[in-house]
Amino acid sequence: MVMSAQAAKVYGSLYEWSDLEKPLKNVIVEIEENATRMQYKVSSDGAYSFDISPGNYVLRAKYYINNILEFSGEERLQIYRPDESRNLDLLLFPPIDSDYEYLGDINLTGELEPKDPLVSNYIVVIFVVLLIAIIFILFFWKKKRKPVIPEHEEISPENTTKPIENMTRELPDDLHELYDLILQKGGRTTQKEIRKDAKYGEAKVSLMLADLEDRGLIKKIKKGRSNIIIAENKKDHE
Repeated sequence: MVMSAQAAKVYGSLYEWSDLEKPLKNVIVEIEENATRMQYKVSSDGAYSFDISPGNYVLRAKYYINNILEFSGEERLQIYRPDESRNLDLLLFPPIDSDYEYLGDINLTGELEPKDPLVSNYIVVIFVVLLIAIIFILFFWKKKRKPVIPEHEEISPENTTKPIENMTRELPDDLHELYDLILQKGGRTTQKEIRKDAKYGEAKVSLMLADLEDRGLIKKIKKGRSNIIIAENKKDHE
């Protein structure tokens, strides 16, 4: 354990992949350095915080239902200074077959001693397969759904800027912050550059950019291994 007055702090919230509005409660969170678990805790309110020294770490979160692993997430981070403060939200996804774990008969409010992984149960496997199928269906349905503009309706500058302004007012705080970051970069940048300056994890930034694209505020252009991000109302802010 590192004394808090001499340690960097890493903190954040824990979310299920399909719900970014409410943090996921009763999640086991642990932080490792050099494959050695340094600290762990049960987050009863969906938030976590660790005091650590500079170094390279792996942050893991696991959520169990009936002692079977249902969601998990992992992020790597590097702390450079002892006075550094890092906000890192974690997104938890359904585990792949090799990640199935059985926690054992314990109370999450007590001491934690996870047991070795056991043979996965067929019902859980079927559930995960169905869940993945639903994700693909929802993804393609959202992609095909586009706003239809009647042919007889004239589009004036006032009609194009006002909806954008209304949409940005209705954005959640985290999406508004990410959108402003894109505008600060001139309305045109890469996803890699956004990730460097954003205070969120890589997985959450990807989902947030997808959300902004669905709302019609940005568009993504694939170029090589990277995405170019363009704000739809770039001209209004120049």
